[in-house]
Amino acid sequence: MNSSRRAKHRPTVLLDSDAFFEDFDTWSTRLALEELLDEALELPEISEALKQEELRAEEARDAILGSDSALAKVRMERERALRVPDRPKSRTSALREARLLVVAGIMVVGYFSVLQLAWQPMSPFLRVFGLIGFGCVLALAAGMLVRRAPRLFVRERERSAGAVPHPAMVALGDRREHALREIVLPELRTYILANRRTRDRTNLIFAEPDPAGPELVHTAAVKRLRRIIDRADSVAVALAGSRGAGKTTSIRSLERGLLSRTGQAAPLVVVASAPAAYEARDFVLHLHALLCKAVLATISPGSAGVARWWRTLGRAVRHALWVLVKIGVAAVAVWLLWGGTPKQVVADLGAFASEVMGGTITPRQLWAGLPVRRVVALGVLAVLLLRLVFGLLGGTATTVSGVLARRKQARLTNLKRLAEDQLDRIRFLQTYTTGWSGKLSMPLKGEAGRTWSAQRAEQQLTHPEVVDKFREFAELAAGRLAEGNVAGRVVIAIDELDKIGEPEKAHQFINDVKGVFDVPGCLFFVSVSDDAVLGFEQRGLGVRDAFDSAFSEMVRLEPFTLDESRLWIALRLRGISEQFCYLAHCLSGGLPRDLKRCAVEMVDLANEVYQPSLEFVTRSLVTGEMSGKIRAFTATAATLERSPELVALTTDLLGVPGTEEPGELAEIAERLVRDEGEISAPISDLRWQSGCFVLFCATVLSIFDDTLTGGGLSADLHRLAVVRQRMAMHPKQAWDDLVEFRKDLDRWS
Repeated sequence: MNSSRRAKHRPTVLLDSDAFFEDFDTWSTRLALEELLDEALELPEISEALKQEELRAEEARDAILGSDSALAKVRMERERALRVPDRPKSRTSALREARLLVVAGIMVVGYFSVLQLAWQPMSPFLRVFGLIGFGCVLALAAGMLVRRAPRLFVRERERSAGAVPHPAMVALGDRREHALREIVLPELRTYILANRRTRDRTNLIFAEPDPAGPELVHTAAVKRLRRIIDRADSVAVALAGSRGAGKTTSIRSLERGLLSRTGQAAPLVVVASAPAAYEARDFVLHLHALLCKAVLATISPGSAGVARWWRTLGRAVRHALWVLVKIGVAAVAVWLLWGGTPKQVVADLGAFASEVMGGTITPRQLWAGLPVRRVVALGVLAVLLLRLVFGLLGGTATTVSGVLARRKQARLTNLKRLAEDQLDRIRFLQTYTTGWSGKLSMPLKGEAGRTWSAQRAEQQLTHPEVVDKFREFAELAAGRLAEGNVAGRVVIAIDELDKIGEPEKAHQFINDVKGVFDVPGCLFFVSVSDDAVLGFEQRGLGVRDAFDSAFSEMVRLEPFTLDESRLWIALRLRGISEQFCYLAHCLSGGLPRDLKRCAVEMVDLANEVYQPSLEFVTRSLVTGEMSGKIRAFTATAATLERSPELVALTTDLLGVPGTEEPGELAEIAERLVRDEGEISAPISDLRWQSGCFVLFCATVLSIFDDTLTGGGLSADLHRLAVVRQRMAMHPKQAWDDLVEFRKDLDRWS
């Protein structure tokens, strides 16, 4: 973290001495929270969001610092961190800082020693000059200590400006990144959401649309997924939810590393789509092949390693030449300062070194008995020798680290070869043929011969053998990739399992492939249907099925809440008013897939019509959806047995597309669900589903018109989204909820 953060956010807790003496525990917890806040406010995600919503960072900082819930969560993290030892500091950084401190000490002690030895023969002018120089050396050494000591004793970050608290005061240790991501960032996002700028207008106006927007909305399910990934090394998780709830998006987010474990490299993610018709052995082989391809794509090619080796050799040669140049310059300087021929200089220096090692020359004799130019020559020689010693130590450390790195690279290369071999084995059935033949000529032109040959064909592996091979390779790949810091872990995701329509077949599929689960270093995620969730959640009631035995955890992805939908739309259509955010949430029912469709249709309408009104947009979206649904309802009715009730139902349905007035649509809905005696169950279900949908469209049209202002928007409109979610599976319950909502709406108006 650079020093500009301290300039922008002045520390307040660290300077509060009264709180320090009154309650040290609370003071230190607030100090840790302030440290995390200052770091979070500099993240692009937070700073950009504050800028777009025209919020001040200082106000957000003060609000979170005053939050009792955030303070309590940070206190819990500090208590957990006290049970975990701190990570050791970087050895290279510590050696570098220690060397600088040693240099500072040598500067002070050396200058003082030289000044003491030369004090007597020096003139008054030189004494004054020497004292001034000693003060400068002291100031320089003190500056080095002040700048470098915090790096040794606080933490390895470039924070040279402002007050820096000791890590013992913050006391978060390894929990720091977790507290930043799981406590401070959600608190800031909540603050931005609660205080974001809302716009009240009935015209569709927004800035340039951003279809991608932020990668994820931080729902409760996303937070739980992150906690699972943080705490587990091997787990099988079922992602459940209705179609369009975001199961595939969550899996793709794993692939992009958005849910990676704190402090680790992005995982190696393999995504496979569940087949509608399958053989268990073939699907495991398919997973194995995908994993081999992912490993080969992740490990750098061998040519890159050769290129790096040549670059390293070139740097070593250039460094050696530069060292030789410096040695030559220093040798020439020593020769010129010492005087005499090079051979005589070498002999004099050798004799002088032997006298010094024997203890026959004291420092005072050295200073008084040698000319000044020879003392300077000895100083140059001493600096050169020290530089060579430090260079030799650094080169040795670099060589050792290079050897270790090459060993890691060699292990990755072996993994790459193994992946290639196994991919070959999966693709082809290998056949080997060996043999020999001979011929013996007989007299009178007769011949006799015999041929021996043997053919060996490798048999296909059985399903248990395929599973064992996959588990063995997956565990090896996870260990090697984590050791080389190439990938955090191996994540294998099986998507679209809910396209296997029959629950029995889905159960059988899980029974067949669950043998590959529970591999050390590997995480498995499978998207399942809502029926599977019911089976999983019945455990403890005497029911134990394939999903219960296969998965260790089940995460259900619920539709967006009203606030989450508003945030999703507002982040993609900058500057859009609240009325359109509420409209999209009600029409989509909070399902991310349908919410995206609403946003795309709004963008298309804004491109066709200049600043379309709320009523125009609502009618366009509702009539478009009604046309599609009525076609589906009439097509379903055509498949039923013909009867007078079916004819009446079809007549009512065909009258819906030409009707746009809410009152007329409500009357049609009443006719559709009217009880007309005994009718077949398929026709009854179709009546309730179509009638509930038509009444829902009439309600939306009556609410979202050009008279709707910000004061008319309330959290009760979320009830419309709940009706939208329920009408497919429980149309009668959705009808009752919708009728009750319309009654409440009449009372409010």
